[in-house]
Amino acid sequence: MRRAARSLAVQGLALSLLWATGPVHAEPAPDVAVEIARLRGRLADSGAQQHQCLAGATQPVWTAALATDIKALQDRANQAAAEGTPAEARRWKELAKKAELLQAQVAERGRTGADLFQSQQIGLDCLDRHAEEREALRASLEIAVADPAAYAESLRLAREPRGAMLRAALTALLAQSRVLSLRWKQDRSHAAAEAAGLRADLTALKRRHTAALESEEARTLADPALRAAEALVAAGAAWERERVAGARGAAVREDAERHAALRERDEAGRLARDYWATAERLLARGTASEASTPGTAWPGAAGTP
Repeated sequence: MRRAARSLAVQGLALSLLWATGPVHAEPAPDVAVEIARLRGRLADSGAQQHQCLAGATQPVWTAALATDIKALQDRANQAAAEGTPAEARRWKELAKKAELLQAQVAERGRTGADLFQSQQIGLDCLDRHAEEREALRASLEIAVADPAAYAESLRLAREPRGAMLRAALTALLAQSRVLSLRWKQDRSHAAAEAAGLRADLTALKRRHTAALESEEARTLADPALRAAEALVAAGAAWERERVAGARGAAVREDAERHAALRERDEAGRLARDYWATAERLLARGTASEASTPGTAWPGAAGTP
């Protein structure tokens, strides 16, 4: 009996050691300190890219302003040459020649109004693109610093083949949003509570898949589902403001206060309908993206390879 008990204890110890060490082929846990350094480096690079975007967007504006200043300088030089002392006229004449040379250089590199608008638009699009990247990187960095285990798990999910876990989560979010949008067509009495639940699920999804969303390809994939859910959350909050303002308008007796409440009610209702219409369009886009099967491999590459 004692020998059997000893044998069972040895077997239990062996099993516990196997459980603790895990299978030999398992991936090593990521070094979150390395990942934090990577995220900070990418944020710095993104900041430098934003400065380049700003430089490209504002350079034509400064060029146009410089041409205006040169013209004013030439006018002042001509006036001084005509009215000032000989020495003063000579200095202004030299300055006017330099201004003419600078104006010729500006004209050579000058741009039309259409070129100016296009350059500014390109610069603003560049800023928008890097702003999304910075937001995603900042969200990952906050989680990595506050909860390293959660970020390590997010990295593991990001490395699933073709982003399987993120795709599944987005599909579930789209389905939840469609059910909610359809329900609100008939009854919005619980819109505020249901919108709060959707907001909590949306926040959890972003947190769980924050590493995957560092990738531009992943953000493009997720965009319809995330923005549709955000629009529904905003619609639910606006409908709640409409309900509260309507109740306040019905309760007050003073005309001015009642009219203000009713205006607030009408504006909240308009915003809610706009948000809901936006969500419907995005949900339709989500349906189209679900129907298509991308031929390229999932980029996946969030985190250190």
